[in-house]
Amino acid sequence: MEKTALITGATDGIGKATAIALAKKDYTIHVLGIDKKRGEETLSTLNELNPNGKHKLFITDLSDLKQIDTFIHEYTQQYQSLDVLLLNAGIFQNKPTLSKSGIDLAFAIGYVSRYIFSVKLNPLLAKSRIGKVIHVNGSVVGEIKFNQLTNPKYNSMTSVWQNSVGSALLAYHWQSISSSKVAHMHWNPSIVNTQTVKSQSSIVRFLSKLAGMIEPEKAGQMLADNIDQTPRSESTGAFYVKGKKKKAKKSIANGTARLKELLQFSKKFTGIDIKESMN
Repeated sequence: MEKTALITGATDGIGKATAIALAKKDYTIHVLGIDKKRGEETLSTLNELNPNGKHKLFITDLSDLKQIDTFIHEYTQQYQSLDVLLLNAGIFQNKPTLSKSGIDLAFAIGYVSRYIFSVKLNPLLAKSRIGKVIHVNGSVVGEIKFNQLTNPKYNSMTSVWQNSVGSALLAYHWQSISSSKVAHMHWNPSIVNTQTVKSQSSIVRFLSKLAGMIEPEKAGQMLADNIDQTPRSESTGAFYVKGKKKKAKKSIANGTARLKELLQFSKKFTGIDIKESMN
């Protein structure tokens, strides 16, 4: 039976490595990225590894709500079901900047796009016996500074951590807020030698190695194995760090107030309500 995975940020790093690992497991890969050249190179690699897969490339700017809307409309018209949605796209900024939609660029890509994809592609995922959504993020630290998203006064690490908090809340509480059988899980690969790390100072790179940094290929293989081997029931609301299952932090599991504020923001900013979209 043909299995299909849509992967955001699939033209580099963990996304590309996971795409390759899944293609070797006979998955058809839908590559979503912003760089056409790298996307075509990734597509070529996938076709060599799994020539029977109906791999396809989609170029979309995930910080642009209009482009996301266009992609979702075209994708749901073209495809009737989806097995795996891997939400991997994210960026690191030395200084927070704004997206075209007027909020922190990193939050627009790392959380808002994931919220929209989770809601709008749920009907396709619900038709699959696999039906999994994986949020690839870093550590879940701190709070989301909603009052500063349109005028960031926080540092670059806070900008990154906010995405993880948002995705973690969405992943852990998805079934209760959506009444959907689709499984969401939060995957933290820890420190991976991506372009973001390679662009840092020699001291940061050295400390990253000491902290157990792994290569994208290893991170991608671990994630692909988990996707392919773990039953959906065990993936629901699950948290993984470097391939090992962990308990969700109390701030996430008991974060009812935080979740409510997040969903209110998400609905107001995107115009999309989870419960209304499920009906």
